[in-house]
Amino acid sequence: MFTTKTIFEGFVGLHFLNGKIVKVLPRGKHRFWGSGHHILPMDLREKSELIGGQEVSTQDGGSLRVSLWVCYRIVDPDLFYSSGELTPLGNEHTFTSSSPKRIHLLVQTSLREWTSNRSFVEAYEQRGMLAAELLPQVAEKAKEFGIDVTSLSSLDVSMSGSLKAAYSDLLKTKIEGETALARARNESATMRNLLNTARLVREHPGLLELRVLSTGQKPKVTFFVGSQPPQAQSASIESEEE
Repeated sequence: MFTTKTIFEGFVGLHFLNGKIVKVLPRGKHRFWGSGHHILPMDLREKSELIGGQEVSTQDGGSLRVSLWVCYRIVDPDLFYSSGELTPLGNEHTFTSSSPKRIHLLVQTSLREWTSNRSFVEAYEQRGMLAAELLPQVAEKAKEFGIDVTSLSSLDVSMSGSLKAAYSDLLKTKIEGETALARARNESATMRNLLNTARLVREHPGLLELRVLSTGQKPKVTFFVGSQPPQAQSASIESEEE
């Protein structure tokens, strides 16, 4: 009596004979003679897991909220099964994988070790290196149960609780101080320029005339006709105009 089983693209099959693993079957159609054969399909495609909202403490008691994105795939189906990553679900022919739980635990443990060795300021300033430093540790431990961790990315590293408000106040104060310092420097530079200009005008009065000519303004010229003094002539002209 023959039985057939098809393994689809992206999967392999663990071949059990009377409950014992015989071999790992590649994709394709397979025929078996007799009874006691069971094929457990195993997905080798890459999977991803969101590990979000992790509250972790730093060496000095600070608190950070971290969200990570991890991608992984099965590379050793036999080891994956033997390490307990597949557990029976309901009956002997149905299994469920606990790999997301194990991956989650590995990432969480490595993250806590990373933050516990740093102060709050150090951890926050080095947040850009977090994923790159965690990946080798997580990948090495995941190999023990047949998993290859292909990538690890940090989606968000933020402060939590009252530290967020305190850091915002500190940042605001720092920015206001830098703004006031820049304004004072500009005012000092303006005063120095005015002082230099005044000194040059005192030493070289002709600079004012050059300034007028350079701006394109025509000098105002007043002509006086007659023998009257200038003041009287001007007064008579103004009274006639009125």
